[in-house]
Amino acid sequence: MKTIALYDEDAFAKDFTAKVISCDEVIIDDQKLYKVVLDKSLFFPEQGGQTSDIGRLDDHQVVDVQIEGDTVYHYCKGGFLIGEEVHGVIDWNHRFSNMQQHTGEHIFTGLAHNEYGAENVGFHLSDNTVTLDLNIELSEDMVENIERKANEIIAADVAIKAYYPKQELLGAIAYRSKKEIDGPVRLVEIEGVDLCACCAPHVKSTGQVGILKVVSYEKYKGGTRIYILCGLRALDDYNRRMKLLAKAYRTLSCKEDEVPDKITSLMDEGKQLKYEINEIKSGILMNQIDSYPSDVSDITIFSENLDAKIMRDGVNALVEKHDGLCCIFSGNDDDGYNFVIGSRTRDCAAIAAGMRELLGAKGGGSKQMAQGSVNATRNEIERTM
Repeated sequence: MKTIALYDEDAFAKDFTAKVISCDEVIIDDQKLYKVVLDKSLFFPEQGGQTSDIGRLDDHQVVDVQIEGDTVYHYCKGGFLIGEEVHGVIDWNHRFSNMQQHTGEHIFTGLAHNEYGAENVGFHLSDNTVTLDLNIELSEDMVENIERKANEIIAADVAIKAYYPKQELLGAIAYRSKKEIDGPVRLVEIEGVDLCACCAPHVKSTGQVGILKVVSYEKYKGGTRIYILCGLRALDDYNRRMKLLAKAYRTLSCKEDEVPDKITSLMDEGKQLKYEINEIKSGILMNQIDSYPSDVSDITIFSENLDAKIMRDGVNALVEKHDGLCCIFSGNDDDGYNFVIGSRTRDCAAIAAGMRELLGAKGGGSKQMAQGSVNATRNEIERTM
């Protein structure tokens, strides 16, 4: 049965009354829901890269809406009698946010097409993320240019209209579409900016988008993936970032425009301190190595917080003096150990393989030296070695 799509007629309607055509109990992700078909619906189903509307039918929450053919299915937390009349209310904040994002995407991709010949090959709108994929690589200047012009169009409050042109006229209309469409084609037009096939609800004019902000972008499958936020979502994201920035400059005791230099300075200081600490650790380890009599064949050292280079240097120093198996383990019984083993006379690769088999160690190496990690206690390691 074809569901009358009220969302197609009025994107700003918030509630409606409809008759229940069918209601079936279903289990989805171990949750009992009711799959409800109505004769008409204001709930926009998931399609066109956009997640569905949510809301309520009478007192029951609508958590998802899908479309199969021409039939819209509402997944509800409660059921209804066939023939029963129900009152539906969509979550308006959710709907309006989605409309802001989707119209913003049309503005951006329309401009990308007009300015640089880019084609939109992908779009995803969820409750957390808005991405659009273009088939060409955009530079930073190109992205900033599109973003600036998009916000100028938003400020100009250009009217937006959605309509179904007559089928016989469709071939003469130049519109964007990510795929071939069978049957009637719904066009969303932003005059002078974009004309695109689209099934989703949109705002009435570009001014209702509020603002469009490019959050980030990246190379993707030979083109560019753009992350955007519009309207109230952009405001929420801006406020979140400003709070993080304010916390950063208060913590660093500097002005906000000094934060990058302050962080760079702290990172440089940290690198220098790490170098100095490692020099001290290396010196302590080498003193320990020098204290072992040269006639002792096998040497195993347990320590903490040694980096891989210090451990390798230490094993090399041990191998020069001792002809048996030389091992350094860094870590503790709770978190496990990193290790480096070396020898002039023993096969270290074979020993590492034995540790993998007996202790579940990871890693490997050559006959002369091997390294890796093992989640075992010191006693277990000593018994195995």
